[in-house]
Amino acid sequence: MSAMEVFYIAFVGLTGLAMGSLVVLMLGHLMSEHWLAPVRSEIEAAALTLPLLLLLAIPLAFGLEQVFPWAHGRADLPPLRAAFLNPAFYLVRSAIYLAICTALAFWLIRTPHVRRASAIGLACLIPVMSLSAYDWVLSREPHWWSSLFGFAFGLSEALAALSIAILVALLKTEPASPVRLKSLERALLTLALLSVWTWFAQFLIVWLANLPQGAEWYARRSDPESLTLVAVSYGLMLAAILVLVPSGVSRIGMIVGSALALLHHGTHFVWILQPRGNPSWIDLASMLGLVGLWGAAFTTVMQLRPTYAEEAAAEP
Repeated sequence: MSAMEVFYIAFVGLTGLAMGSLVVLMLGHLMSEHWLAPVRSEIEAAALTLPLLLLLAIPLAFGLEQVFPWAHGRADLPPLRAAFLNPAFYLVRSAIYLAICTALAFWLIRTPHVRRASAIGLACLIPVMSLSAYDWVLSREPHWWSSLFGFAFGLSEALAALSIAILVALLKTEPASPVRLKSLERALLTLALLSVWTWFAQFLIVWLANLPQGAEWYARRSDPESLTLVAVSYGLMLAAILVLVPSGVSRIGMIVGSALALLHHGTHFVWILQPRGNPSWIDLASMLGLVGLWGAAFTTVMQLRPTYAEEAAAEP
């Protein structure tokens, strides 16, 4: 695995978490949901790490040829898709995606009109996340385009963002009201079920339509090692759902369910990306270093944000 591949995996994973946090935050505000208060500080902090991820994107801009096959012009694409995946146009689009998401994050934490901002923000964010998923993930194998892939990938990132926020929030000492915790449990379970169904629908569409490029995408992920990985991934998700289904799950149950959902996301993410080359210890250490840098930024921002402890402890 090359150094650029390490940067790429860290960038896609961490940027997805930040964008997924924006989705969760906007949904919570828009629907005035009870579950947002206990995790609001963590969700806002994750979204506000987007400026750091802008810096992480800079090395990738100079190494596209090492990550994407179309960047050196040897992908044999149809003319329109080749023009769309032009390196200069690709970099401009990526900068726009990151700029829009960063602007939305700062607007959302500053405005007193959070419901109106969330409605506008979601209308902007959904197409941005769908297009960025195609550009940053699906274009690694650019002969297949899927309009559902971006939505499914965005749901996975929102699920991972909410799982991390729950783990951090519940490991702190500030109590949350039982009603709000029950609402949080339902939100996590809903996202988990919706994510599973959307990925299954994506597979079903490719299967029933017998789309050659889509079938090839899945075929490349059907070797014994990949099948074992995806089986483990969905086994973890099934375990998370079984933990979360009983109404009024305990604090420990919430922590276990969130951890299982997060492990599912990590294994599923690796299955989708299919990293090229076996990682060395240096690669793993570099990736952990980048994740640690993001974690330090996340912790710093979270300490600067309001805790919303009184709101979380109050009965709705």
